[in-house]
Amino acid sequence: MLVDLELGKLTHQDLGQMQMDVNFFDRFQRAKHEAKIIGIVLGSEKNDATAKITLPANNEQILAARYPMYLPTEEELRAERALRLAVDVKGPSDGKG
Repeated sequence: MLVDLELGKLTHQDLGQMQMDVNFFDRFQRAKHEAKIIGIVLGSEKNDATAKITLPANNEQILAARYPMYLPTEEELRAERALRLAVDVKGPSDGKG
């Protein structure tokens, strides 16, 4: 597993670099009996459209995600938990109203 922690917004260059690194390790470093290399790129901001366009449609090896810049407060954690519980009980919205 390869991990790249970016201090700012994820760019297509960050994702392209990870794709190249994963390809290198898969082709030249990974033993035949080992699973494919997975690359994780974390940034303080993530643009879903950039990730979707930069990575191949059948991508299973590169993961891009946003990380929080601060720990949530106790109140924020409780509010998020209450929201998740409400969705679990009610079920996900299908947008039909």
